[in-house]
Amino acid sequence: MRAALTQFYEIRDVPGLKKKPSTSEALDWIRLLVADDIALEDLRADPKNMLPKLHGALLKNEQDVHLFERLAFMARRQG
Repeated sequence: MRAALTQFYEIRDVPGLKKKPSTSEALDWIRLLVADDIALEDLRADPKNMLPKLHGALLKNEQDVHLFERLAFMARRQG
């Protein structure tokens, strides 16, 4: 739970999001993680992939999803 909430708050802090994820999206995302039986160590298993599992459930619109994915891609290239 702590790892999921940490990622939730990291996503909330991404600059430029039109609509920051709220508690409702966090709860929905956690339900999806549990339903898909995502293990804690799988939330960010691949350090080359900066995107948390099922991250799209946290973001409210397609524009924010694209922004988040683009920022993660750029961070991966710099790392």
